[in-house]
Amino acid sequence: MLTTIAIIMAIYMIAMVAISWMGKKYANSFEDYVSAGKSCGIIMMIGGAMGAHIGNGLVVGGAGEGAGVGFSGIAYGIGCCISYLILPFVMNHFVYSNGYLSMGEYLSKRYHNFLPAQIFTWATVFSFIGLVGGQLMAGGALFEALGMSKILGVVIIAMVVFLYSQISGLWGAFATSVVQTAVILVGLGAAGIYLFQHGAITEIRSAVEAGTVPATFMKPIGGYTTSVLIGLVVPVSLQIITDQATFQRINSGKTEKVGFWGHILSAFLMIPIVMLPVFIGMYGKVHFDASGSSAFFDVILNILPPLFAALVVTAVIAAVMSTIDAAFVAFSQLLLSDVYRAHIKKDATDKELSNMSKVLNIVITLIAITFALKATSLVGLLANCYLFCEAAILVPFVGGRIWKKGSTVGAIASSLVGSAVALLELFGVYALPYSALTMFIPAALVYIVVSLMVPDKAKTA
Repeated sequence: MLTTIAIIMAIYMIAMVAISWMGKKYANSFEDYVSAGKSCGIIMMIGGAMGAHIGNGLVVGGAGEGAGVGFSGIAYGIGCCISYLILPFVMNHFVYSNGYLSMGEYLSKRYHNFLPAQIFTWATVFSFIGLVGGQLMAGGALFEALGMSKILGVVIIAMVVFLYSQISGLWGAFATSVVQTAVILVGLGAAGIYLFQHGAITEIRSAVEAGTVPATFMKPIGGYTTSVLIGLVVPVSLQIITDQATFQRINSGKTEKVGFWGHILSAFLMIPIVMLPVFIGMYGKVHFDASGSSAFFDVILNILPPLFAALVVTAVIAAVMSTIDAAFVAFSQLLLSDVYRAHIKKDATDKELSNMSKVLNIVITLIAITFALKATSLVGLLANCYLFCEAAILVPFVGGRIWKKGSTVGAIASSLVGSAVALLELFGVYALPYSALTMFIPAALVYIVVSLMVPDKAKTA
């Protein structure tokens, strides 16, 4: 089985590099590198959208949550689906019509000051490092489950994604995501059908009746406390507003409608990808008494036929890659365009930016590898990363769009307070009740009060 898995994984990785090579023409300039030259149709948009969310927070992490709490483990995934129902109505027209390539670009124009944009940039960099680290963490767990070195797995995956993401930029990320999403759907679908046909649901139901798992194990609500449930759903639902990848993905569309319908369709196409890993984890719990990432791999490697197992393992690799590649492009946009070219060297050439992008992504990858080897909870890591970024910038963004009196100083103060509140919780110092909702209250109050006390004459963008 291991030989079959290794061969299919190797073929898959080579194919991703080959696909990316086909799109070199869409990365002739730095602007094209981060926007795919506005060449994406509906299929590419769906691939990019689903690829951004279908990381191993959904696949391996979802199975771990299924083993822990049962069917309620779909909460994180449902948050992902909700985010793509929010985005078309809140962000699509705003971003596409104005041509904003980043949140920082909007904040700079709205508040006529570079500081709000810089706060967003560095909050996003912090959260994206955690995001990439989380994906590499799942990839390392896969190699470990196969009896290989976890560190080796993390390094191999990081190197392959780095290679093809540098060849064709955002176009390559989207094109490979189309294939990766198809692989994930087929792999998980095949696993789900196989387990269903071999009595998995009956075995899970029997475990509930016998009391070996909680009575809530087969219910969509009840496995989590209300606070934890909100903490899983809300951050990922709202992160779409502050996510750098959102801006780049919307701007990559041939038309505004491509972005609108691409995200709507993605929300519904993601539902089986949300449910299937949780189902696999539930079966892993009752059949092997497994927990965490082992719930997924115990089932895949011990129950499925070799060819099915190889397909699902490849799906795990696909999920890892589909999230990391877009993150690499986002890093380039944020740090090179919004920081370096905007404030350090305004006449930087495309060649200079491209070379710096490679160096930057190498550094980011090394930091993310450290995260991957030290973190313990995949879903928890991802949710916390999203929450930190939202706490730092959601209020200044929403306030800037709906309230003309929102001032520069108010935006800066709000971002600092939001970041502080998020860090207090992340480090276990203090947490507000239902913090996924209530942590925005201090930031909003500060934004309003300080804006009224220290007004400016900035006009909305």
